[in-house]
Amino acid sequence: MRTLRSPASKLSLFLLLSINLFLIILVILTVFGIASAALIRFGWVPANFYERPVVGPLFFACVVSLFIGFSTLIMIDSVLIKPMHRMIDAVNELAKGNFGTRIRLAKGSHSLEINEFARSYNKAAEELGSVELLRKDFINNFSHEFKTPIISIKGFAELLQDPELPQAERDEYLEIMISESDRLARLAANILELSKIDSQKIGSGMTVFSVSEQVRRAILMAESKGAAKSLAFELEIDEVAVLGNPDLLKHAWVNILDNAIKFSPDGGTLAISVRRTEQSAQIRIRDEGPGMDETTLRHVFDQFYQGDTSHASEGNGLGMALVKKVLTLHGARIDIDSAPGEGTTVTVTLAEAEATLGKNEAL
Repeated sequence: MRTLRSPASKLSLFLLLSINLFLIILVILTVFGIASAALIRFGWVPANFYERPVVGPLFFACVVSLFIGFSTLIMIDSVLIKPMHRMIDAVNELAKGNFGTRIRLAKGSHSLEINEFARSYNKAAEELGSVELLRKDFINNFSHEFKTPIISIKGFAELLQDPELPQAERDEYLEIMISESDRLARLAANILELSKIDSQKIGSGMTVFSVSEQVRRAILMAESKGAAKSLAFELEIDEVAVLGNPDLLKHAWVNILDNAIKFSPDGGTLAISVRRTEQSAQIRIRDEGPGMDETTLRHVFDQFYQGDTSHASEGNGLGMALVKKVLTLHGARIDIDSAPGEGTTVTVTLAEAEATLGKNEAL
């Protein structure tokens, strides 16, 4: 962390305060002199009052005044001016992108407002530092995910230039190139979707619709992928409506189902339920896959994070990040229950339409 030092220009405010204090004393003395002259002129004070020996008391008064003045200036410099310059330096460092800068003030030696500003600044700098770290991680991960399929496509394209390459290998390489191209397309689509959700406002596109019907359609869309792995679907769907953006929520169900199918073993069972609970809709999807350990569970919603570090399974680590953003936008809760070798259960809880409408009317 950078230790802040006040610049040489810090004297400007100190001198300004000194001049102001001098002018205030000068005005007070002038007013006092005029008042004294008026009192003598009107006879309210004896004319020989000031002929008495008062040099000692006046000198003492001047010394005390100077001491009080300088003490006041030193206190103002310590309590106000120096902290202000530390804050100015800190803000300048923040503007340069140095998010590790902090304002350090001794407790109790400054006003409440300055201490509060320092706390607010430190909190803002910490948040900005976290955002910057996430941004760098995002760029690094995106670059890796984007570069890998491009290198793969380039490598197989160079192999295809060989005129003596057997047709079987040629077809295999073309299939891999098509697969990698699809991977790039999915990555670009997910990035665009995340960007769209980040700028989305919950008030736009809101309508009451049947979440039960939407989940059924998501299952139909995923049926071909399930059939390829001979999965059995166990369905338990109540009729329940919610207030939300159907286009956004559709992405949530599709991504959760895709994950469940991707990690399910061949011939496994996928249990899907939609139930009405107390003023809410509960959507639950359970698979019989390998499950997740505690580390994977902690990072499951991080962008580009993949529990399968070998990247043997299809995906780019954006699906669950997209799901989390969509559900957060709707004020919904998502819980994941999983353990190695025990499969994974994803539970989403959405407010029922009647409960949501009733709450909005009450507001």
